Amino acid sequence: MNSVTYEILTHRVKHLGSLPAFPSILRTLNEALSRQANEINVDRVVEEISYDKSLTAQCLRLANSALFRQRGDVATVREAVFSLGLWRIRDLAYSCSLPLLFVNPGSRIKKEDLWRHALGTAMVSSGLGEEFRAGKKEQIYLCGLLHDIGLLVNGLLFPEEFRHVWQEGSRGVAALEDVEQHVLGFTHAESGRILAELWKLPLEIALAIEYHHHPSKLESNNQNAALVYAADQICQRFGLGYGYELTEAAAGSLEQVWSTFSQSIPQAADYSVEHYMTLIEQHVATAHTLVDEVFSPATAPVRC
Repeated sequence: MNSVTYEILTHRVKHLGSLPAFPSILRTLNEALSRQANEINVDRVVEEISYDKSLTAQCLRLANSALFRQRGDVATVREAVFSLGLWRIRDLAYSCSLPLLFVNPGSRIKKEDLWRHALGTAMVSSGLGEEFRAGKKEQIYLCGLLHDIGLLVNGLLFPEEFRHVWQEGSRGVAALEDVEQHVLGFTHAESGRILAELWKLPLEIALAIEYHHHPSKLESNNQNAALVYAADQICQRFGLGYGYELTEAAAGSLEQVWSTFSQSIPQAADYSVEHYMTLIEQHVATAHTLVDEVFSPATAPVRC
């Protein structure tokens, strides 16, 4: 993003004043988990989660799901923390808390579709990160989950313009960011980066949000951005997109996606088409399982 666009957009975002504050429970969890592993106060983590009854219920439900259950019933928050692990608890807290911050941004966009895509991208990003030992493990999930946060910012702050963006984008003949650039003069990647800065998230996460469509444009190799780029594209092609299908011309091929991904993650270039398609299918299947679990009828849509 050039400096003029950045200054103008930052000014508009700050002065319209309708953006939600970063949830206090997430800030507290981030602080608690920012310490060395042997210094983390598990009791404090358990206590903070227990204050949020909907998050408590979701933690218990997920810990007892087929995806994570190991042996015996998980009946308390403390047991859920140890069953799921501290980082997955933090990631779940983000997945549950952030959708509640934003009202529906209008037009025909469905907020649940956006968050299903966000959660799917987070899961696939994490899976690819583990496969290639790439990116910052503690950040990859959040980069994936937050990569499209700018869509909600744009819908909130520029509702009329964004309604036109979504109507045009949902035809599937052009990438959404291209429509945004034409209508708004900037994209959700850029407004998302500004929200990340206002929320005081780490710079690596802000940059991954800004460059998740074009990781090769980063001056330094931010593998988080490359992982999110690939996961975002994969999810849109395997049923975890925005609720509409892109035409083949607009979507491009998975071969192109993998080739771009390999520029930032060189070891990916050694994977044959058959190899990386098998890998993609495995991670997409896992993502679908978790997304369906989180957004199941057992809980209200996008309320965790």
